[in-house]
Amino acid sequence: MPGEVLPYSFDKVWFMDCFGHVLCYTPHRKALARVPLQGAFVSGFVASPYPFPQNFVPQWRNIFNMTVELAPLRICPQDRGLVALCSEETGDYLSINPSNNKTTFAGGIADWELFCPLPYDVYMGLLAITDPGVSHIVCHNDNAEISGLYFLSPGDNKPFVASLDRKRISFLDNLDNFAKIGRMKKGDMATFSFAGFVSDKQYNIRIKRLKDIAF
Repeated sequence: MPGEVLPYSFDKVWFMDCFGHVLCYTPHRKALARVPLQGAFVSGFVASPYPFPQNFVPQWRNIFNMTVELAPLRICPQDRGLVALCSEETGDYLSINPSNNKTTFAGGIADWELFCPLPYDVYMGLLAITDPGVSHIVCHNDNAEISGLYFLSPGDNKPFVASLDRKRISFLDNLDNFAKIGRMKKGDMATFSFAGFVSDKQYNIRIKRLKDIAF
């Protein structure tokens, strides 16, 4: 309807697979690959309305914010805010293999075909707590310093589970925390309550930003 205000904002969005690797664009293959979170921005994000509109086929961009040559992928919403990426040409779904950094396609959707959208603030928060030079992290539960966030290995068979050293957390239940961390500035300090992997477990984590992240 004319004048209707839609519940969307415009954002940069990256995509993370179930083992904590982020999709990135590889220009020599003109395809998407997967890289671990390493405290750095990667090519391979979309600049789009968010939450995604129905039947949305985004344009993908590189680190310089230029569109890239990539076969069209339609975003297919799934449970818990996850998405699958469907080839407009074949109808197959983008898939990963945790034994390498390449992507392929599969005819159906299971864990390896599910991706978590990472809006800009969430992605910034993840960069801040995976790089020990950017944030100082302490757990109030036992007053232990935490080196950073990492994801469990595929052999653990726990998709979308992360760990703050030995403290396992549900990644999908803590996206708001990551977004708030992403909005912190140098010198800011705040305490966040992280939902544990076990449903009744909570970890109170104090984070101090040591420096800003330049994009």
